Amino acid sequence: MKTRDRILEAALRQFNEVGTDQATVRSIAEEVGISHGNLCYHFKNTDVLIEALYDRLVEEMEVPVRQIQAPEYGLATMIRQAEISFRLLYKYRFLLLDFVRIIRRIGTVREKYRALAQLRRRQFQAAFQHLIARGLMREEWLPGQHGHFITNLLILGDNWIPNAEIHFDEKGEEVIRYYLDAFVGGLVPYLTEEGLEAYRQWAEEKTAASAKN
Repeated sequence: MKTRDRILEAALRQFNEVGTDQATVRSIAEEVGISHGNLCYHFKNTDVLIEALYDRLVEEMEVPVRQIQAPEYGLATMIRQAEISFRLLYKYRFLLLDFVRIIRRIGTVREKYRALAQLRRRQFQAAFQHLIARGLMREEWLPGQHGHFITNLLILGDNWIPNAEIHFDEKGEEVIRYYLDAFVGGLVPYLTEEGLEAYRQWAEEKTAASAKN
């Protein structure tokens, strides 16, 4: 692994474990086994490290996001890709735990995220149109209803990890499954009868898989 990648991995672990206020360039350099000066050659401070990890998360998220925009995808595909997205967010959970402080301090991250949120809104709209075309999702019954739902989904995406920190002692899989179920449950009122049947099939498969584990 290249030195730059080793630095990012150590920074990710420390930011997740102790937060962006406690992890320092020196503590990260010590974990990697390099000098403070060597680390600063790659990343001059922790803000640069945070932005690099933010960029890496966005890049990794592009695969599941592209999948749900494919016209042939169905409800099960959307849920599977949502699960991948939830796991990626948990992998980089420090970003959401410290997000207000981060965007107040790092203006470039704030601007990148605002642009990304608008892109995600358009992508959700496109995904919903695909589901409607396949007969799985209902048309809007009130003007702007889908837009309000997308706002709720974006709020969930921004806040589920801080919410879990407040309400759960557990970490990892149990937390991810809980909030993934909340995401999927939010879709249910918008589904057609065909969509509900696809949802029931997914729920049965999830229950069967849980029973095996």
